[in-house]
Amino acid sequence: MNCNPTLTADEFKIIHNSLCDLDRIDNDKVRDIVEKMRDALKGAYDQDNDAFNRKHAHYGGVQRELDLDAIWSIYEVKDLNERHTYKNAKTITYKDNWGGDAFSVPINGFTWAALYVAANAAIRDSGDEHHVFIEGFEQVGDTLRLITGS
Repeated sequence: MNCNPTLTADEFKIIHNSLCDLDRIDNDKVRDIVEKMRDALKGAYDQDNDAFNRKHAHYGGVQRELDLDAIWSIYEVKDLNERHTYKNAKTITYKDNWGGDAFSVPINGFTWAALYVAANAAIRDSGDEHHVFIEGFEQVGDTLRLITGS
């Protein structure tokens, strides 16, 4: 190699998933090659794990500081104190996964933490104590539809 290449998160994910696919092939030679590749990528795996742990600790700190029950699971967001990317979003709407009524909550602020607070309130108001992982938002006009998981 002539340089120290870097990978995007998507490129790293493709390589990781491809290695997992190769690992399922019942062939000793393929298994040996996969193991060599995993060893070569050890530093990249360590960096990815460190980044995950930093984000997880940050999300947990914000959760405790704001006394929230829901769990932030949008790992593409690096810092909840930064401005979110949704233009003109005014409310979050949540319809629980059990088919209940939809609940709308105003968004008070422009940070990811403001979305976290509003999403937490929408989940709380719905009474859904099972689907508490905030996994995404889908924008429809000035409303964000909350996507949760368990």
